[in-house]
Amino acid sequence: MLFRSNVATADIDQGLRSYMIGIYNRMSIGLAITGLVAYIMSNSPSLSHLYQTWLVWPMILAPLALVLVMSLGINKLPATALKTIFFTYSGLMGMSLGIFFLIYTSTSIFQAGFITAATFAAMSLYGYTTKRDLTSMGSFLMMGLIGIIIAGLANLFLASSLLGFIINCAAVLIFVGLTAYDTQKLKEMYSEPVDDKSITMGALTLYLDAINLFINILQLIGEKKS
Repeated sequence: MLFRSNVATADIDQGLRSYMIGIYNRMSIGLAITGLVAYIMSNSPSLSHLYQTWLVWPMILAPLALVLVMSLGINKLPATALKTIFFTYSGLMGMSLGIFFLIYTSTSIFQAGFITAATFAAMSLYGYTTKRDLTSMGSFLMMGLIGIIIAGLANLFLASSLLGFIINCAAVLIFVGLTAYDTQKLKEMYSEPVDDKSITMGALTLYLDAINLFINILQLIGEKKS
């Protein structure tokens, strides 16, 4: 009986590792697509010109629409369609983020990317390995996220550099915490057999943590082009 128990535990551990690796791999592909599209958009004069036209609004709003489609259609959409929408979303996010590549220097983008990768890896590892229950922290972080969204909308009209700095600092802290919280939540959601849809939605969750962490770190430390 003890031998069978050990075998079952080993199978669960192996399955969990495969599940999490699947999430990280899909998230990484999404981030790579985003970075590549942003680079192409910012380095092509004909494409970067689009940021000065009304088309900038569809580029900003389209990713939000696809997130809603994925969230609301998870039970109706087939796994392949959901994965395709995620990669399409990653490309559209690249189109939106291309404007940051135009504003900030390449060195700043590289530094922000390195800091983001190191911070994300550390906090995701913490969320995966810690024995502490992070559930209570999740509620606090979501309240904080709503707060910075409201403050960000208000600052569109106030245009306060100080308020913008405070929002960026708070956002970095919130998404650092969400990275650990979401990783633990995804780990706890694991069950056999693994559903490919859950891998895609898990990848989307961690992708959003990483992207928002990068944007706010870039706005804090980034040097703008002269």
